[in-house]
Amino acid sequence: MKAKSMKLTALLAAVIVCGVTFQADAQGRKKTKPDASPGASITQVIGADSKITVNYHRPAVKEREIWGGLVPYGKTWRAGANETTTISFSDNVTINGKKLAAGTYGFHIVPQKEGKWTLIFNKVSESWGSMDYDEAQDALRVEADVTSAANQERLAYGFEELTPVGGATGATAFMHWEKKKVSFRIELDD
Repeated sequence: MKAKSMKLTALLAAVIVCGVTFQADAQGRKKTKPDASPGASITQVIGADSKITVNYHRPAVKEREIWGGLVPYGKTWRAGANETTTISFSDNVTINGKKLAAGTYGFHIVPQKEGKWTLIFNKVSESWGSMDYDEAQDALRVEADVTSAANQERLAYGFEELTPVGGATGATAFMHWEKKKVSFRIELDD
């Protein structure tokens, strides 16, 4: 009887340990190795206190062909790695002259071999990549210039060409990866 009781206790302990392990995994247990495409976030204030925030993951080139290879031309791309890249605006803005309401958007890009690229601000901001992308949920699509640039090993977002407070307040946002840089103008929508 005592041996049977000990076996039952051991089995119960194993079930409890497994349950805790599974619960810890489901709750986001810390990873034991770094993410191949680490997460990043950048925020820029324009005007008096309007914030623009980009949340994304930073894949590396790793000697791969990026444009037309890993990221095919003419296809919707999540503009980063892992989860869909998001861009948030605390106030109404214009993007390359087109109005966009304050909010958080899934940010996608359709790169082209030649000419302008399409930037997509989609109402669905919580998804994995572009697999569930639905064009019917687009809040805004704009065309943007792409330029050749110095090699950028890890994908990066940034802001430049800030205009001063008191004028037409805005900034030029960019995505730079490998030897391509796509830029778009953001201005407060009065």
